Amino acid sequence: MNNLYFPICAVLINILILVIFNSKQRIKSGETNAYSFLITVGFLESVLACVLVVLMNLYGKPSFIYNIHRVDYILMLLWVWGLFNYVIIVALHNNKKLRTLIQKITMGINILIFISFFFLDVNVINENGIIDTNGPAMNVLYFALSIYVLLMAIFVIRSLIKNFKSSTNKKFIPLFALAIFGIVALTIRNFAPEILIISLVAAYADLIMFFTIENPDIKMIYELNKNKKLLESMSEEKSNFLFSMSQETRKPIENILEVKKILENEKDLDKIDNGLKVIENNARSLNNIINNVLDISSISSSKLTKSIDTYNVYSLINMCIKTVEQRLNNKVELRTNISQNIPKELYGDSVRLKQVLTSILFNAAKYTKEGYIELTVNEIVKYDVCRLIFNVEDSGKGISVDKLNELLKSNSRIEDTDLLKLDNLDVDLKLAFKIIRKQGGVINVKSEDGKGSTFTIVIDQKIKRDEDEYYSKYIFNKKKVIVVSDKLQTLKDINSLSDKYDIELLTGMFGNDLVQRIKDKEAFDLIILEDELKPSSALMVLGQMQEVRKGFNIPTVVMLRKEKESLKEHYMNDGFDDYIVKENLEQDFDRIIKKYI
Repeated sequence: MNNLYFPICAVLINILILVIFNSKQRIKSGETNAYSFLITVGFLESVLACVLVVLMNLYGKPSFIYNIHRVDYILMLLWVWGLFNYVIIVALHNNKKLRTLIQKITMGINILIFISFFFLDVNVINENGIIDTNGPAMNVLYFALSIYVLLMAIFVIRSLIKNFKSSTNKKFIPLFALAIFGIVALTIRNFAPEILIISLVAAYADLIMFFTIENPDIKMIYELNKNKKLLESMSEEKSNFLFSMSQETRKPIENILEVKKILENEKDLDKIDNGLKVIENNARSLNNIINNVLDISSISSSKLTKSIDTYNVYSLINMCIKTVEQRLNNKVELRTNISQNIPKELYGDSVRLKQVLTSILFNAAKYTKEGYIELTVNEIVKYDVCRLIFNVEDSGKGISVDKLNELLKSNSRIEDTDLLKLDNLDVDLKLAFKIIRKQGGVINVKSEDGKGSTFTIVIDQKIKRDEDEYYSKYIFNKKKVIVVSDKLQTLKDINSLSDKYDIELLTGMFGNDLVQRIKDKEAFDLIILEDELKPSSALMVLGQMQEVRKGFNIPTVVMLRKEKESLKEHYMNDGFDDYIVKENLEQDFDRIIKKYI
């Protein structure tokens, strides 16, 4: 049984690949699924090749051996089709619709060929140590294999030309190796037909492919390390930003409380009137900070104007700083504090934004003869939107009350006289206010005569995402489940339960935030809502979601307390798909996940 050596080697190599590949948890993707199918078929074919050699050496050409050869033909065709499937997944990774169509058509043709194998003759050769087959069935197999090889060559060449410098081209290395091994195998088979090397060639191709597919373990570690560094770098900056905002909000509150104490026993109407104005001004300042900076719920991509261009915000800021440095007095210190976590590429009108920021810095340089000018830039990111917060503070002479009121009351309408100024590098402050408001942003200003000014620009910009990002390609392929509850302990309990399932769990405490995400067309596979959610109940949130998205069909589950379980049918009639009893959270959550995910 000398001709058994190579098939046995093929079996051992395939076992090694299967054990290593399946011993670790891997991320499911089209590429890894195709490879899993390929190595499984390769293993079965190599085992069947060994069985055929043993049976034909022991029994010659029994009647049942013909059908076993036909099954071997099916496995050979399946293996080549699996390789073809891998090629189109790599070559057509951005065209899922075409890829799916090709897969369906080719599999339908495969089934017809499989059936034909059992109606066509197979001629089995077993003499002088040579084990081989030929005949009509073998001819059909060779023809089908040739067609697949030709199609693979077309897709490979197309991909190589289209993505000449792309790293994905390394994934075609197994095909080049297979071509070389195939030529060698056919040459050997021609001169020494007793050497059964075909299964071994396929096994070697699978082995080489193992090192060229995306390695999920390495990719996962890389992504986790990258996010760990990002979170570490964000921690200090976010702490500083929150501290700054807390100081900004604390000051007007303290002023209000201080004036309130003064006015408690005050009888002079003029002093009371002045005190009320101080309270009003501080309340307005506090309201501006909350509404324009910290109001996360107002961030929405659906509210953004059409993107104009892509720009790098760091380059924009650096250009503004370099321009204003030339106008600074030697006694003025320019300080900068720029967050390093702002997305590198944003969509927006960078020309106008640079114009406004430069104008405010020029204004600060013009009226600050000594002291400092400080530029601080922070960000708040929500989904695919970045809220930019520019803060320009100076120790200059400040702005008069009349001028300040004029700026704050200006509308966003660009007048004919303004059009003549728009081409200037710097514009007057009134026009700067109009430009930002025209883009959907706001500018706040605080100033006192002789004590300097603070300008705050707040504007939302859409984030440019990389379509080939690993996270969006793999991590976000997990089923997305969102749970909304204003009970923090409930969210913690569900979060701990979710670790047992292959899902991406998102949590929230506000129904209106979920409604906005649905309005922005964010995709979810399951929604779980707290029944007694405040200020809007689960039923109200469900109605709002159905209202903002036409054809809303995401499975939505309501969480009830035990005493409300008898009302479950009413909730089903109101539009909920299912329910969870909070006192039976672990069992019900498991049931819901298995049912809908």
